Amino acid sequence: MRLFLFLFLFLTFPFAAEYDLKTLRIKENSLAKDYYIHRLLEEKKINKKEAQNLANHIFRYVGKIKTEFEKLVPVQTYIDPAYAPCFNYNKKTILDANLTCKNYRSNSLYFISSLDKTTRTKLAKELKQNYPNSAFKLEAFNQDNPLAYSAQKLNSSAFLQFYDYFKNNDLVLSDEFVNELAKHGSFKTFAQNIIIKKKNPKIRASLVNINPQIVKEDTAFYLGVNALLHDEEKQAFAFFQQAYLSFKMSYTKDNALFWMYLISKNEQYLETLAQSNSLNIYALYAKELRNKPFPEIIVLTADDKKSNFDLLDPFLWQNLNKQIQNADEAELLKLAKQFNSQHTLAIYAYIMERVSKFKKNYFIMPYFEYLKDYPVQRQALIMAIARQESRFIPTAISTSYALGVMQFMPFLANHIGQKELKIPNFDQDEVFKPEVAYYFANHHLNYLETYLNSPVFVAYAYNGGIGFTRRMLERPDMFKEGKYEPFLSMELVPYQESRIYAKKVLANYIVYQALLNDNIKISSIFENLIQNKANLANKL
Repeated sequence: MRLFLFLFLFLTFPFAAEYDLKTLRIKENSLAKDYYIHRLLEEKKINKKEAQNLANHIFRYVGKIKTEFEKLVPVQTYIDPAYAPCFNYNKKTILDANLTCKNYRSNSLYFISSLDKTTRTKLAKELKQNYPNSAFKLEAFNQDNPLAYSAQKLNSSAFLQFYDYFKNNDLVLSDEFVNELAKHGSFKTFAQNIIIKKKNPKIRASLVNINPQIVKEDTAFYLGVNALLHDEEKQAFAFFQQAYLSFKMSYTKDNALFWMYLISKNEQYLETLAQSNSLNIYALYAKELRNKPFPEIIVLTADDKKSNFDLLDPFLWQNLNKQIQNADEAELLKLAKQFNSQHTLAIYAYIMERVSKFKKNYFIMPYFEYLKDYPVQRQALIMAIARQESRFIPTAISTSYALGVMQFMPFLANHIGQKELKIPNFDQDEVFKPEVAYYFANHHLNYLETYLNSPVFVAYAYNGGIGFTRRMLERPDMFKEGKYEPFLSMELVPYQESRIYAKKVLANYIVYQALLNDNIKISSIFENLIQNKANLANKL
């Protein structure tokens, strides 16, 4: 019966929001405009001549729209005219070039690797005075192990550049060098990459010996995780303490403080964490353990007045969002008053969050009439995901062109609408309707929960895909029995976006369960993650 009514809704009220190129040209540049231009490019409704005149109409020339655009208008690699003559010299003639070209070509490790040892020696000698970095790289490539040579000479810049070229080369690093390496601007990315992916075990073991006082924030945090992986709890605590002292955001400070408590079992850390006003899984867990109340949750309601704002027009929302982002407090309050209606409750809450500078925890349950027939746990999970994905904005469009309240990627929306539900004449823009977004979300969650029986794992899959989640859970080193599990595995989820996303969805889920009078202990979710993985072994 429910499916029949849903299909009736589609057939009776078709969504007609198609834009041709002429219409799009007069629209202000925005993500919405990019999305529809991308649709036209993908559907081959823009020819090469039209594409050549579109450059000034693209808001973000990256990712998908760039890929599609350059299928019609290939972009040649830009070469600075000052260095163009340098490419006339190859590995056999490079010694005939001027000093500028010798240095320019020596910036490429691939070019350096193509040279014979004698040529590298001569080039290094000629470049040493004016271009010592290039000379060093040439000298290093004449060694048996350039990566080890750069570490021996304490050259952190060369080491990090060589690492990308010799990724499988693992070696023990001296304490002197790792402390030098930790000061480099690119060290944070390098360290997080090898720690989370558990690459280069010898290098990772060497990083344990970095002085915690010379690192901060995320770098210190993940060095703490690395130390735990090497059973160095005292050093891990020092790294987490440094992260706690240097983090600026309440959420990240609470995360580090939680680890300080787990390692030390010092109840004062837990008490401090339980007093946090930040809405995150660590503060919620601490409040539960210390029998403290939730942080203040404001269930925002709005007036019953009418609003003529068209929630299904993505261009209207993009223009309004731009206005909101640029507004000062007085302007925000004026806008809040304008959008204080049940019809525009999501926009009202979005504005009020900014009025409070994100210090107040606003929760809303818009379009609940489309959820009321679902089990409470499903209602809570859908709203938890929607709050994180879009703040319930019906025509939200992400930079990757995820759409609507539930931020469905077009390929997934089309697969569900056309292949699974077999909706006649389905168009992906239908998911801008909240009732469609919720219905599709419920359908998709039914599928995910066939394989995944924890809201944490479901959140990983909703964000990163079922394939990513399946591969992660099949690993023998993730979500296993252990002293710091499941928390350690939650810090090691390979995709950063999914790692952070699932934590935020879980916090939302706990709150919505409480608001729906179906309280659930966050500790029970943590306790069941290992058990759930074991139960999933035969499903995955």
